[in-house]
Amino acid sequence: MLKKFIELFIKPKKKPSNDWHFPVEQPVKHKPALKKATTRSKEMPLKKSTSKKAFESNLKEELKIGKPKAQALAIAYSEKREAAKKTTKPKRK
Repeated sequence: MLKKFIELFIKPKKKPSNDWHFPVEQPVKHKPALKKATTRSKEMPLKKSTSKKAFESNLKEELKIGKPKAQALAIAYSEKREAAKKTTKPKRK
């Protein structure tokens, strides 16, 4: 601990210059954004159906593009739920 104290306060590593000014702030270099998981192409959207076959197809499609299993399941269930809403609209009187 004594050595660190001596290094910090008694033995300066560099001589201070006569220019006592604030350091110029360097521009912040942003790291390039991480690549997101590839998204589905607009030509091949997920199937909007309540069938088991469509659900499995949507799940496989999401897993194929690299989504985690839990997220792929959630998306497939969401598509199935949205399709069920469209087929069971209440009739107006």
